Amino acid sequence: MSRRLVDLAAGYLESHTTRRGFLRRAAVVGSALATAPAAYALRPGSAYSAIATTCANCSPGSRCCGGYTEFCCSITGVNTCPPGDVVAGWWRTDGSGYCGGSRYYLDCNAASCNCGCGGSGTCSSTCVACSCGCANDNCGLRKSCCVRFRYGQCNQDLACIGPITCRVITCVPPWEWDSSCTTTSARDDNTRFHDAPCLHPSRIRAARPGVVTGATFTLRSALNAGSASEAYAFGIAGDVPLMADWSGSGLETAAMVRGSRHGPLGGGGLTWLIRQVPGGGRPELVFSYGLAGDTPVAGDWNGDGVASVGVVRGDRWLLRNRNSPGGADIDLRFGQTGDIPVVGDWNGDGIATPGVVRGTKWILLNGFDPSGPKVEFDFGPAAGIPVVGDWTGAGHDRPGRFVEGQWRLRHNLSGGTPHQQFSFGSASGKPVVWGRVP
Repeated sequence: MSRRLVDLAAGYLESHTTRRGFLRRAAVVGSALATAPAAYALRPGSAYSAIATTCANCSPGSRCCGGYTEFCCSITGVNTCPPGDVVAGWWRTDGSGYCGGSRYYLDCNAASCNCGCGGSGTCSSTCVACSCGCANDNCGLRKSCCVRFRYGQCNQDLACIGPITCRVITCVPPWEWDSSCTTTSARDDNTRFHDAPCLHPSRIRAARPGVVTGATFTLRSALNAGSASEAYAFGIAGDVPLMADWSGSGLETAAMVRGSRHGPLGGGGLTWLIRQVPGGGRPELVFSYGLAGDTPVAGDWNGDGVASVGVVRGDRWLLRNRNSPGGADIDLRFGQTGDIPVVGDWNGDGIATPGVVRGTKWILLNGFDPSGPKVEFDFGPAAGIPVVGDWTGAGHDRPGRFVEGQWRLRHNLSGGTPHQQFSFGSASGKPVVWGRVP
């Protein structure tokens, strides 16, 4: 289906009905055919009655027996698509009281089918690695992997995908969550009060170490030396790795920045490749920001719970409040050429602010006024790579050094000996810091 056809169809529906007018009826019928084909095809009656066969052991009125799919965070603990899923489309609601305006609902569909889709664009739940039923086998949760439906604003290059696994809810516009999404809007205010505690994650995420070697991310599940680790490939060797919570999901995921160390200063640009889903795979978000020779940084510059991009060019910090191309929202001069930029929430107010490391000296700002108060101290050898994280889960970031595979972490904004030390990674690895809500 061409993008133009999708846009024209969605535009017509937007002006003539809500998304869950025509679109919900189509989804419910498709779900009925997927979950109880004989019951619905031979005795059409009510599509909702056919869907109810998926919740036969649940009491009437249970959420599982309704027409909607469960939130991803209710299934996995974080408000992002599970690994192996892709966003296939989205709709918005207004007037919910959340997000200060529009709230966006993204459908995460199973990405791989082991059988064909025909002309529908979706395959049966029997063809993917999930089965139709109540999410987590809980009647109090909505269904998962039942609804065979896509309305095509995202990932239109995938001709065949599976049913909807779960929904992501975000204040971030979908085209800034996944570059494959168009801006064509569908709307359904009937869902505006659908909510769950997991959609409002804590901003406190105890930091965990990671090391990137070439294009392989290896992440440890905790600071202690005996914790398990996972590894995946993303990007290419020579990219600059970062990890941050790019969508306010409560999970920090990988990014690679391409072009930072190649080409003359002022020529070309940086390409940001961002994963919104844990693990490796193709980037959901791709855009340009910054010039070749800039140092990329990321942080929650405005306290909205979402990390966004920035670059440091000599002593100039150019920070953007959205993950998209455009001009800087914050432009300040701080530090000097040759400093190593660091970013952290030094005072626990939910806003990331700049810092620099000059040899052994750390110089940190608690705001964006270079003439304002600063915290200064000496920590670690000048040869080490500075790292920053909330090492204790206290809600504020503290300094650290990565020295040839040795992590040396300090729990205070002051000089002194490390409070924690451990080995993780090789001398050639690049350290990254990540975390997720408990």
